[in-house]
Amino acid sequence: MNVQSLGQAVRNAVLLVALVALVAVGIGSFYVIRADQQAVVLRFGKVVRSVRDPGLYLKMPFADVVERFTKRLVEYDADPVAVVTSDKKNLVFDSVAVFRIADPDAFYRRIRTVEGAQQRLDDSVYAAVRIVAGKSTFDELVFSRRGDSLVEATRITNDQTSAYGVEVLKVAFKRVFLPQENEEAVYRSMIAERSRIAAQLRAEGRSIAARLRSKAQRDYTEILAAAQKQAEETRGQGDAEAQRIIADAAGQNPDLYLFLRTLEFYKENLPETPVFLKPGEGILRYLKGAE
Repeated sequence: MNVQSLGQAVRNAVLLVALVALVAVGIGSFYVIRADQQAVVLRFGKVVRSVRDPGLYLKMPFADVVERFTKRLVEYDADPVAVVTSDKKNLVFDSVAVFRIADPDAFYRRIRTVEGAQQRLDDSVYAAVRIVAGKSTFDELVFSRRGDSLVEATRITNDQTSAYGVEVLKVAFKRVFLPQENEEAVYRSMIAERSRIAAQLRAEGRSIAARLRSKAQRDYTEILAAAQKQAEETRGQGDAEAQRIIADAAGQNPDLYLFLRTLEFYKENLPETPVFLKPGEGILRYLKGAE
């Protein structure tokens, strides 16, 4: 191989190395952020910028490093925590939170990993639940103001985690239950309260029933008295009319009056008593053809 050929080979090798280096520099100068990602760019270990939008970006090759984080919602399941309500009731809350990385710069500086964020949320969620429980009664937490309590717990958690670049979207109570040692006592108290209410309702029912029976008896007495009065008046009118008719008949036929009076005598003084009469005696003498 002559000197000219050797020089040409060296030049080709240098060009190849330069081309490879140029390609490597070109590839290392670009990075891609997906739609579900966000990132921070580090230069010699320090954050120089954060990237929130998807796309193709330039960076300084060999000097810049890209740290990517998810944009998706992340669920955090807290361990149950015991709290005391404002009316001195012991409860255990099993909570869950949903959060996202809102500021990748602050997130990288303070936490760096999702696991680290979940550890920080432990203290924040526990503190929020205890604060909300301490200001609310048992009934408010479980029934009447449950939604307001969740909103308040979410706000308090956000106040504590915003400095870490984390936004908590919702804190929810999966379960609210009593400590084992208090459960039986609460059940006994609930039974006693329900028994008291049942006894009160039964007493009120008996009182109402007594009033209704008294009114019904009074109405019955009044109706019966009015009916008896009307019956007596009607009977009296009937007797008067009968007496008038009898008097008119007696004026026309005296024997008819004596006949009726005799029947009345038998009815009043000899009820269900056999009477033996001879023809022409007693009432028979008033009957035509008895003799």
